Amino acid sequence: MRLKSAFFLRMVLGIHVLSAQVDSMYPELPKSGKEMHDLIPDGWQVLSQASGDLNRDGYVDLAFAIQSPVKKTIQYTDDIENDTIVTSPRTLGIYFGKRNGKFKKVLQSNTLIINRKTPAMDEPFKGVYILPNGDLQLDFYIWPCRECTSWTSHEYLFRYQNRAFELIKYEENVTQRVSGEDIHYSVDFLNGSMKTITETRTEDDEREYLEEEVKFELQQLKSIKTLVKPFEWEFQQLRI
Repeated sequence: MRLKSAFFLRMVLGIHVLSAQVDSMYPELPKSGKEMHDLIPDGWQVLSQASGDLNRDGYVDLAFAIQSPVKKTIQYTDDIENDTIVTSPRTLGIYFGKRNGKFKKVLQSNTLIINRKTPAMDEPFKGVYILPNGDLQLDFYIWPCRECTSWTSHEYLFRYQNRAFELIKYEENVTQRVSGEDIHYSVDFLNGSMKTITETRTEDDEREYLEEEVKFELQQLKSIKTLVKPFEWEFQQLRI
């Protein structure tokens, strides 16, 4: 019994140590601040930032993606190559502007702003934007390698409602380098519809378009918190 208890205790302590190491890579962003530089940990780099009225209260809000100066390494192995990928932790921060002139933290996500997964992969994160109507847009671009024959672009649109940043729209474009075929997916979660437009090239080098639309029912909208990470939610044969 003592051996089992000691083993269990070491397991628990190991989990706590690992959790502490992970948490230390993602410091808690300040609860509030007067300026942008008040909200960013020392040494962290701003990848993208945007300002606008997210909650439509008349005050300017902030959204930004930042990257840690700490270099994290992961080992990559496939049938062709074995290499070490150097990445840095990334964080999304969202702050609401208040009447007193300060910014108050609303959300911090340590998983939404993804990094490279393979040595030859292009930078996947393309920016964060606040649209004139207050919607929050995040863009990604996936080009796995320079020799790959296809690449994809992704646009996530979130709206602050029901005290959460809910995913209201998702768009994906798939481009085939050899055939020249383009497939565009547009998912409207508010209206429960998904359009697919396929653009192909004929032998006469003309363009043909095929448009399809399907309806769906979704009981609960995804949010930044429940989505957690891009491309892990399987929906309508897509990975959103």
